[in-house]
Amino acid sequence: MLTIVVDAMGGDNAPACVIEGTVQALQESGNRFEIVLIGQSSKVEPLLAAFDTSALNLRFQHAPEVVTMEDIPATAVKTKQDSSLVKGLQLCKAKQADAFVSAGNTGAQMAASLFVLGRLPGVLRPTIYAYFPRIEEGLTNIVDVGANVDCKPDNLVQFAEMLTIYQRYGAGIEKPITGLLNIGEEEGKGSEVLKQTYHLLKEADSKGKITFIGNIEGHDILKGEATIVVCDGLVGNTILKFGESIPEFLGKLFKRSLEKLVISGQFSPDIAALTTGMFKGMFEPFDVEKFGGVPFLGVDGISIVGHGRSSSRAIKNMIYMAEHMIEKRVNEHIAEVLSEP
Repeated sequence: MLTIVVDAMGGDNAPACVIEGTVQALQESGNRFEIVLIGQSSKVEPLLAAFDTSALNLRFQHAPEVVTMEDIPATAVKTKQDSSLVKGLQLCKAKQADAFVSAGNTGAQMAASLFVLGRLPGVLRPTIYAYFPRIEEGLTNIVDVGANVDCKPDNLVQFAEMLTIYQRYGAGIEKPITGLLNIGEEEGKGSEVLKQTYHLLKEADSKGKITFIGNIEGHDILKGEATIVVCDGLVGNTILKFGESIPEFLGKLFKRSLEKLVISGQFSPDIAALTTGMFKGMFEPFDVEKFGGVPFLGVDGISIVGHGRSSSRAIKNMIYMAEHMIEKRVNEHIAEVLSEP
């Protein structure tokens, strides 16, 4: 049976929502895996006692320290060895668990994953990606979205290779397509790093490691011409945060306009309710909680990170993502492909 460690102290709403999501995952899945919930006993056990867990494959492990969102990643990993983050990953390193899940400090989790688990053979830098909706069926992944700010061309190419492997084996995309985010479609556009990356991506394409369609621009992301959009972490994280703000921003504009139409008598309450439902449905593709979290690609183990604002539903789906990564053997495929010349 698979064993997944869940960081009870990770996230803005921890440990309450983490406990709730963990219980939901076990109940909904029919106990098909075991969960080790790790965190401070004084905060977790009173909340856990409110649930009937007697029939669940759930056990609790105490970790006295907590890595907070304010902690400096590298410092936290070194000074908080008894934290739920570090001790949880150590269980994976010792082969006492198969995956680790947290909605805590992303930078600290990346640092701890590297420090405790190490890198897969051939990996220069682990990376993290994000989901973006597209006009047609399916989703687009952007990589990197914050784990690596200053990237060399070799790094960007390897991000594309690792994400291609993930999409092929983990997401069931038969032919992942890579585009390089740039200020124009022409080959000679962009910084020197982007120009070098372009040529290396073409070379990787010629070797059959990726399918590269060239440079793409910002307006191409939602069109979905590429299933993989490659950029450095500064650009990727900026796009991600901007994208996350779109539903809320448009929602406020929509509410303001709808209220004016109702007050003026142009819309009845029934029509307003129907229109609101249609509007909410339109933004369903922006709902990242249905994925829960994403794995750090390139670490020698499975470490899933979620948004700090994760709800119990997101925690539940993060656990399912961990199970999915184990079953699809994505790490084994990455190590196999990157070992090829």
